[in-house]
Amino acid sequence: MRSGKFRSTLHLVGFKRSDPFPSRLRKIRNIGKRQGLVYRAMATAAKDMRDAMEAGAPVKTGVLSQSFRIRKLKKTPQFVFGIRVGAISGPRVVSPGMLDNAKIDKYDQGDVFQMAGWRDHFAELGTINHGPTPHVQPAIRKHLSSYNLKLRKAMADILNTIDSKKG
Repeated sequence: MRSGKFRSTLHLVGFKRSDPFPSRLRKIRNIGKRQGLVYRAMATAAKDMRDAMEAGAPVKTGVLSQSFRIRKLKKTPQFVFGIRVGAISGPRVVSPGMLDNAKIDKYDQGDVFQMAGWRDHFAELGTINHGPTPHVQPAIRKHLSSYNLKLRKAMADILNTIDSKKG
């Protein structure tokens, strides 16, 4: 794709040049839009993995089980997209959905709590005082094999949506 003297090339690893998927993706001229599409598809494909981590967390009503997210990697080589699936730390406001089905206790709607991503390795690997409760590694093992298929399907669904809006 060219724009004046600037040129950008999209190369997807694992696809043949004749594959229709990369050629359809190349039709999206706006690089920011293309990048957003790829991240959205990656996040969609990783939801099952995140949900399995959350479900396997040792205390289902604690802040650790509410700390699992899918985030963009901030530091990657240029034109490399990456996501991180796991627990994060930081402030969060209790939403009404968290109070349904007792997902989080000891808090009221609107309260601010600290997500407990920094504690996740203690739960996963155990400490002197308690044994391990593996929930991250089993979730990755279970869902990694299907991630590529789900990623391809999510990107195809998004591209079909974009194509139908054009037509």
